[in-house]
Amino acid sequence: MKPVFVRGLGLFTPGFASPAAWCDRKEDASVEKPDVAILEGALRRRATPLSRLAIEALVQAATEADADLGSLSTVWGTAHGEHTPAIKMLRMMRTGEGRVSPTQFHNSVHNTAGGYASIATGNTGRSTTLTGGAELVGAALLEAWCLVETHREDVAIVLADEPLQTPYERAQPTAPLSVAFVLSERGSGALARLVRIERGTAPPAAVDARFGDLLIAPAVALLEAVVRGVGETVSVERGESADAPVWSVTLESIPR
Repeated sequence: MKPVFVRGLGLFTPGFASPAAWCDRKEDASVEKPDVAILEGALRRRATPLSRLAIEALVQAATEADADLGSLSTVWGTAHGEHTPAIKMLRMMRTGEGRVSPTQFHNSVHNTAGGYASIATGNTGRSTTLTGGAELVGAALLEAWCLVETHREDVAIVLADEPLQTPYERAQPTAPLSVAFVLSERGSGALARLVRIERGTAPPAAVDARFGDLLIAPAVALLEAVVRGVGETVSVERGESADAPVWSVTLESIPR
């Protein structure tokens, strides 16, 4: 595979409204929910917290990359997807008359965020939503990398997940998180050059404790490496053990 370039970054988690805020560890308690200015009217009222989270990171990354949200191809990655409305819908089936809310129904599909983003921007381009267990970040990167090489176009990767809800919640609290990257074959103005993605014996990714067991959390390590702007290899998977094969990405620095 040919190298690709990172042209834009996005990140949102409560307390940190941007990649810069996160990397500088400038926590702001007033940052609780993403603004998501591109969602208006009925879209804004109906959008789920997870979709808002994901779309906020997409907008940040696309803005930095000067990419057109009306035509930008996207790859969305989420481990559990819109499980909150899905659980609400199942409860509706078991109570009262068993009627299901149409809004909860259309919000419960795995590609909800991609749907809201495409409607808001009028984008009818390529959009893929996937999951992949512990290999989710690596799978999303590989998918987007292949799209860049095959179609010679910019592609945004958006990774987003939220804490599991009752009855699937975990004992360890987890913060919601979204991370986005815009990949391109164009090197002008790029933040970093990705030269290789592979599954090998690199050590598992270190994950901030606030993200608990979120499977997308290793994407934060890649974002931080891009911001650092130095050549290095970064694991994008937790790994089942210290010596288990994990997905990793090798970066090269770009003079800025």
